[in-house]
Amino acid sequence: MITCYLLQRQNKENLTLSPYLDTNRVGNWSEDEQVVLKSSGMLTKNQKDEVSYALYAAIDFSVDRWIQNKQYIPRLLISAVVFTASYFFMSLAIRDPLPMVDELLISGGLVVLAWSYLAKKDTRSSVAQRRRYELKLRCGEREQEIDEQLFAVESFLDEASSTDPLELSNSLALVSSEPLKPISYDGSNETLKELGDLLARYLSLYNKSLYRMALKVHNQRMQRKKDERLAARLFHQSMQKRLDIGLLALLVSLMEL
Repeated sequence: MITCYLLQRQNKENLTLSPYLDTNRVGNWSEDEQVVLKSSGMLTKNQKDEVSYALYAAIDFSVDRWIQNKQYIPRLLISAVVFTASYFFMSLAIRDPLPMVDELLISGGLVVLAWSYLAKKDTRSSVAQRRRYELKLRCGEREQEIDEQLFAVESFLDEASSTDPLELSNSLALVSSEPLKPISYDGSNETLKELGDLLARYLSLYNKSLYRMALKVHNQRMQRKKDERLAARLFHQSMQKRLDIGLLALLVSLMEL
């Protein structure tokens, strides 16, 4: 079963988390794999359309990566043939005072063009198109399941986002005596761990700077040492609107489970 989640946020973009971003699993799902979308409540039409757009975009991304990884060796071999053939042709056809330089530059350029062309061709292949269609078809027929426990996760995220940035920065960096508030979740920890994995993958692709900062904060917290410089950095970036510190706090909390 493919389980997706919608986390609704106040005054900010909602988060649609799904396993579709895991390119290693794209080729393993069957055509009749059940798809379930979990949310804290009933969704409006606009929210359903928003979720569909996000999931379809994730499918397009993962299928492109999957087919490109699958065709990596053939693409590498063809590119090597292009480089070798063009290099020897240029060596015989062009006489210049700087041997090898022009040949290497031109051959390298042709390899880049060939690689880009083949990669784009792979994403438009019948195999990729069929896989993309299958996944989107099942995704469009997804079932919606209300999980009221997700409201606790959304509440934590909204509360962290509205907390004073200095106070939250100090708590994350263990500078303050006030610990980071836990998520008041009464459901299974397995669900929270799954949410943490999906959120980490999502941010590693769409917000790399926040993901790297979360790893840094998590590692520092595991050492149980306060870091005033880290707290100052978190506060500074948050005030400059370069860091969603509420989302950072949620990911760190999920990573610590």
